[in-house]
Amino acid sequence: MKRRFELQKALTLMIAVSIVVLAGVAACAVYFFRTGVSPTGAAALGVLFLIAVAAIIAFLLLKRHFRRLSAEVTQAEDSISALEDLNSTLRAQRHDFLNHLQVVYTLIDLKKFDDANAYIEKVYGDIQKVGSVMRTSIPSVNAILHAKQMMCASRGIDVEFDVRTTLSELPMEDWEFCRVLGNIIDNSIHALEGMEAGRKMKIEIGEDLRGYRFRISNNGPAIPPELWQRIFDEGFTTRPEGSGMGLAICRRLLGACGGKLRVFSDDSETVFEGSLPRARADS
Repeated sequence: MKRRFELQKALTLMIAVSIVVLAGVAACAVYFFRTGVSPTGAAALGVLFLIAVAAIIAFLLLKRHFRRLSAEVTQAEDSISALEDLNSTLRAQRHDFLNHLQVVYTLIDLKKFDDANAYIEKVYGDIQKVGSVMRTSIPSVNAILHAKQMMCASRGIDVEFDVRTTLSELPMEDWEFCRVLGNIIDNSIHALEGMEAGRKMKIEIGEDLRGYRFRISNNGPAIPPELWQRIFDEGFTTRPEGSGMGLAICRRLLGACGGKLRVFSDDSETVFEGSLPRARADS
């Protein structure tokens, strides 16, 4: 992360230097044309001017590409971290399973059935939280959903999952789909941060004969209708700290696979709906 930050600073510095050079060349051109300059000198100044302009354009394009690449690397790092967290959770549950059985067995043996029932319900609740996101055949998707579940819990957001597909024929790279889900869920989390209580989110992932679909809804503030399309424009954001890249990237990734992403919003809920066709057998 530090190296990427240093590279970004270097690109910014290069752009600044190129602008200074361009300004210097322009100033020299104005001076020489006023005082008189030979055709050879004029040609040289013209070449320097074009080189400076080309350098600025190249560095701007490189910086834009770097921003996208940096976002992709960050998503990959987040996916790996989420997988590690999910793996740790599963290992902990497996380690504690025998202990739970011993406690339940002891309570039943002592005929404390109400205590045994309460204990089982608590353990089942913990297992169910993980099980609700462990229904796809893609470990990284399960991991990102688990990570967002933990994030919502830490922020007092009541999140409900309804996953009814294994995503076995997903037409895009796993990490790209994780990026789409992660960005949209993060936007929903940010939307709910302004609410003092009653924060709710629902994440639905399913399939039909045409392909896969997902629906991520929250009961946060409504998005005005005039912004329903603008929020997908690259660089547009309603948050001071936002980059305006997340939703634009989501729509681009889905569109590249023949998918769609749209938003509906009113005073009761804001809903992001996405769809993807199944991967073709010959692809």
